Amino acid sequence: MKNKHHLGSAQWLVALPLALCVGPALALDAPLAADSHVNSLLPGNNFGSLPTLNVGGGASALLRFDLATLPAGTTAARLVKANLILYVNRVGAPGAIEVLGLNGAWAEGSVTAANQPPNAGAGSGISVPVGAANQFLSVDLTSLVKQWISNPGSNFGVALQAALSAPATVAFFDSKENTASAHVARLDLTLADQGPKGDPGAPGATGAIGATGPRGLTGNTGATGPQGAQGVQGQPGPVNLTYVSVTETLGGNYWAGYTASCPANTYLTGGGCGHRDNNSAQDDVKVNYAGPRPDSPTRNYQCNLRNTSGDSRAIRVWAICASASSVTLR
Repeated sequence: MKNKHHLGSAQWLVALPLALCVGPALALDAPLAADSHVNSLLPGNNFGSLPTLNVGGGASALLRFDLATLPAGTTAARLVKANLILYVNRVGAPGAIEVLGLNGAWAEGSVTAANQPPNAGAGSGISVPVGAANQFLSVDLTSLVKQWISNPGSNFGVALQAALSAPATVAFFDSKENTASAHVARLDLTLADQGPKGDPGAPGATGAIGATGPRGLTGNTGATGPQGAQGVQGQPGPVNLTYVSVTETLGGNYWAGYTASCPANTYLTGGGCGHRDNNSAQDDVKVNYAGPRPDSPTRNYQCNLRNTSGDSRAIRVWAICASASSVTLR
């Protein structure tokens, strides 16, 4: 069955601010209600709390906006322009992404690659070039948002994935959980004005000024209490760090994920990964993700890498582990 959220060919724009519209108009933003990404390499994992929306390398992002802020009685005919604004946090491999309408419900805190809703189908959306980090992308979603206004029950949001024309694209966009740069994705809406503004009414008469009440007396300042004695300083606790490294061989033109695991009774505090040797071959190894493994963040450091050369490359993943009486995940 042909997908009802086919976006068709639309213009894309790598610029801000919002394009000017013709005639009287009202501009407003639709709040971002939910965002997350899923990864086919980790089909059971949810990434709704991460600060970036990952696209490419097996990942695709999902976004949904709340149109309840539209004035009551707004019709699709009144919508002049709807632009999706995204902030490019980082680019792993330049290329292009595709924006597609979604056809099913999903929740930010539970969506995974295994239960994600269907989309309009690769190649049916809007392709947008992604070349560099620290810039905004603007995508014209006017046609799709008109459908949502006419049929509010069809607003399941959009998906972002690597375009068919550039399947090796890897890009990271700010999510609403990103407190570092705080460039939350937004949907800029421009509505045609309802009509000419009426003449202002006559101003009412100024009311009489009431009498100023008497000022109360200032109370006495209480005496400062004595300072308590300083407690005895406790003994510093032991700090035991363990470094764990894993060396692997990554085949040419190949992508793989590797893990460095902390020993029993220790907890992950940091880590890193990359080419094993400090030579020119290190330029061939690209890091797509480096950080705690989502399904075991206190024990395992996960690193997803791509070898862009035709030859095998030696890589190394290392984890910093420490003993601790307790660990809290937030």
